[in-house]
Amino acid sequence: MSTDKTGTQYTLSSLAAKLSAGLRALAANPSMRGIAGVLVLKASMMVFNFALIALAANVLQETQFGIYSILFSAVGLVGIVATVGQQILLMRSWNEYSANDDAATLKGALKFSALLWLAGTMLATCIFYFWADASYGAALARAATVYLVLYAAIQTTAHLLRASRGVGVGDGYGNLLPVLPAIGYLAYDLATHSAADVSTVLYLLAGGSAVGLAIHAFAFRRRLSARFPDFRKVRSRSETRAWAGRSARLWLSTGLEAANQFLDVIVMGILTTPAIAGGYFVTTRFANIFASASDGMHLFASRHVPDLYYRREYESLSRILNLIALMLAAMIAVGIIGIALGGKFVLGLISADYVQYFPALIVLCLGTAAAAAAQPCAPILMLTGHEGRYLAIIATSVLLRVAGFFLLVPSYGIMGAVTASALSFVVLAGALSYSAHRLAGFDGSVLRLFRRNTGTAQPLAAE
Repeated sequence: MSTDKTGTQYTLSSLAAKLSAGLRALAANPSMRGIAGVLVLKASMMVFNFALIALAANVLQETQFGIYSILFSAVGLVGIVATVGQQILLMRSWNEYSANDDAATLKGALKFSALLWLAGTMLATCIFYFWADASYGAALARAATVYLVLYAAIQTTAHLLRASRGVGVGDGYGNLLPVLPAIGYLAYDLATHSAADVSTVLYLLAGGSAVGLAIHAFAFRRRLSARFPDFRKVRSRSETRAWAGRSARLWLSTGLEAANQFLDVIVMGILTTPAIAGGYFVTTRFANIFASASDGMHLFASRHVPDLYYRREYESLSRILNLIALMLAAMIAVGIIGIALGGKFVLGLISADYVQYFPALIVLCLGTAAAAAAQPCAPILMLTGHEGRYLAIIATSVLLRVAGFFLLVPSYGIMGAVTASALSFVVLAGALSYSAHRLAGFDGSVLRLFRRNTGTAQPLAAE
C-alpha cells in the first residue's frame, strides 16, 4: 500500500516537474513571448472597444447610436479604401528593401506611397463628405470627415511602424489612443446624466488619432535614422510600374476586406432602420471576439512572416506558423465556450433590448470562428506576392455576403444577415487555407495542424 502511495507521489512529482519545465521553455521562447505580448495588446483593445460601444449605447439615444454605428462603420470602410493599398505595400517595402540594405529603393517606395495615399484620401474625403452631408447633415458630415482623414493616416502609419518597430509601437498607439478621449467623454456624460453628442464623439476619436499619428512620426523617424544613418543623402530609386500594379491589387483586396468588416452595418441601415442597424452593430462587435483573436495572430504573422520569407528562413517560418495555429485553435475553442455560456449576459450589460439577439450572435460566431481559423493566411498571401489570389478570394466572399443580405434580410432581419455572413466566412476560410498552402508553400490556418504535409517550403513564383 505504501509502495503504491510512494509510486503515485513520484508520478505526480514527475508530471509536475515536466509541466514546470515545459512552461519555462515556453516562457523562454522568443516567439511565444511575442505572441503573448500581441495577445495582451489585443485584449486591451477589446476592453477599450467594448467600453466605447457600451458607453455609446447607454449614453446616446437609440436612433443616435444607430447613426453613430453607421458613420463609424462608414469611416472604417472608406478610410481603408482611401489608403489605396499603401498599408500593406509599406510593410512589404520595408521588409523587402531593408533586408537587402536597399535604402534608395526604400526611399522611392516611401515617396510613392505618400503621394498615392494623399491622392486617395483627398478623393475619398470629398465623396464621403457629400454622402454624409446628404444623409445626416453638415455638422455630422464635418465631424465624420475629420475623423476619416486622421483614421486613414494612423492606420497607414500603424502598418509601417508594425514592420519597422514592432506591434506595440505601431498598433498599440494606433488603436488605443484614438478611443481614449471618446471613452472619457462618454463616461463623464453617463456619470453626470448629461446628453452626449455624436459629433463630439467623432471629433474626440479624431483628436486621439492625431496624438497617435504624432507619436508614430517621431518613432519612425528614429528607426529610419538608426537603420539607414545616411538616408537623407540617398538618392531615391523608383519602380513605379511594379508598385502601381501591387498597389492596385492591394487596394482592391484591403478595400474588400474592409467591406467584409464594415459594409454590413451600412447595408443594414439601408435595408432596415438605424435602430436595428445599431442592434446588428452590437452583435457583430461581440462576434468579433474571434476576429480579435485572429487579428492578434495576424499582427504577429505580418510582423514576422515577410521578414523570414524574404530571408528564406523557411524552417523558422514553419515553426512559427505551427505555434500560431496551436494558439489560434486554443483561443477559438475558449471563445466559443465563452460566448455560449456568457454571451446573453454580456449583451444584457449593454442593454436588455439586445438580449433577443443572442441566437443571432451564436450563428455569427460560428462563421467568425471559421474566418479566424484561416486569418493568418491573408498576410501570407499578400506579403509574399500573391495578392491577386487574395483579391479574388475576398471579392468572392464579399459578393456572397452582400447577395445574402439582400436575399435574406428583408424576410429574416438580423438572423438573415448573420446567416449570410457566417456562410461567406466559411467559404473565405476554406479558400484562404487552400491558396496559402498551394501558392505560398505554407498553410497558416488551423488546418495545418491536421495536414501531413504543412508546406513544401518552395513557394510558387510571386505575381
